[in-house]
Amino acid sequence: MWGNFKNIGIGFVIYALLGLMGVFLWPYASISKTNCLKVIKLYCDVVFWILKKFFNIKILVKGILPDNSASIVCSKHQSFLDVLILLKVLQEPKFIMKSELSWVPILSTYARKIGCVNVKRNDKTRSRHALKEAITKEAQSQSGQLVIYPEGTRTIPGQKVEYKKGVLLLFSSLNRPLYLVSTNAGLAWSKTGKFKENSYASINFLEKIKFAKKEDYNLSYIKDKIEQDSQKLYNEEVARG
Repeated sequence: MWGNFKNIGIGFVIYALLGLMGVFLWPYASISKTNCLKVIKLYCDVVFWILKKFFNIKILVKGILPDNSASIVCSKHQSFLDVLILLKVLQEPKFIMKSELSWVPILSTYARKIGCVNVKRNDKTRSRHALKEAITKEAQSQSGQLVIYPEGTRTIPGQKVEYKKGVLLLFSSLNRPLYLVSTNAGLAWSKTGKFKENSYASINFLEKIKFAKKEDYNLSYIKDKIEQDSQKLYNEEVARG
């Protein structure tokens, strides 16, 4: 009973802080993209502190992170937590995000400020058009990490779904490296809002695929790499108890 109340209460506090910090710090965040990212990263730090304080959830980041030159990050997506981790550790992140989030107050305002791209998941024509617009815009950028979730939605740890081809469109169109990222964050904070006490939320930067070798890689290769390591992180955390 107490565990359920604690989950609901802390979840409410985290999302309430998103609104409160977003509103009160917007005059500062609105000045520049740099200021906006500082506010977002501050919010991430606050959430991580809450998770450590009340659930002893620790954040673990493995692998070699991208520098701030322009790149694409293709990541497994299980939880709001893996989004927050990427927002914190990447220098200049911007996300390919579902269009439904464009209607969420505050979140959508900050997303636009840092350069996120809305994609309508159930409309292939509009999605492809949005990606082409993103490619045209990104081609002129010399910095920042464009994050794409190839599954198109959050998945339960251990669940496997088909990867969408958007990541290949971005990779084949933009002259920049592609980073593959795995995670088990859905164990620490599930998509249903349940927090796991004394757990590690891990993300792992697996591999940097260079543009010159893009013809050697396909969607199956990307999926296998990310899924296999995500399963490994999942198994390690389950075994740890």
